[in-house]
Amino acid sequence: MGRNTAADAASALRLLNSPDMRQNPEHGPRERRAPSSTPGAPLNISVVDYVTRQVGQIVDYTVSVTPQPKPLPERLEDVYDWCIEQTGEADDTERRRRDTLIETHALEHAIRLGETDEVCKHPCPRCGCWGLEWDHGGNRALCLNRRCRTPDGSASTWTPARLAGQKVRRTEIWRRNAT
Repeated sequence: MGRNTAADAASALRLLNSPDMRQNPEHGPRERRAPSSTPGAPLNISVVDYVTRQVGQIVDYTVSVTPQPKPLPERLEDVYDWCIEQTGEADDTERRRRDTLIETHALEHAIRLGETDEVCKHPCPRCGCWGLEWDHGGNRALCLNRRCRTPDGSASTWTPARLAGQKVRRTEIWRRNAT
C-alpha cells in the first residue's frame, strides 16, 4: 500500500474533525415548541465518537505491533503516517493487517463524508464485476449483478473492511507479479 491511501485517510479524517462537521446539525421543525429542560450538545457527538473510535483503532494496532512507539503526533490527521513509521519493521502479516486497517478507514471516511462512489471503485468479491453500489439502509456495499446472489437468493453485500482486505490482497499480488 502506498502513501496515497494513508494520505486519503488522513485528509478525510481532517475533514471529519473540522469545525463544520462537528457542528450539531439542525433537524426537525423550526417553529416554536416547548423548551427542553436541558440544552442540546454544542457539537455533533456522533462525529466526535466516530473520530475517537477510528484514531483509537490505529493507536491500539500500533501499540500491539510496536510496544514502545514514539509519542502521538500533534495533528490528528498525521496518525496514519505515524502508524506507518512505527510499524515499518513489522512482518508481512502485520503490514497487510495495517494496510487493510488504513484502507478500511479511508473507505469508511469517504462514505461518512457522503462520497459513496468510492465503493464503485472496488470489484465484487464474489463475482468480480465492477457493479457495487452503497446501500445506505444496510450500511454495506451491494452487488448489482443479478446472478451474484447468496445461497438463499439475496443480493451479495459486503462491508468496507471486506472490500479493503480484497484491495490489499489484489495490490500485493500485482506487486509480486510485476517483478
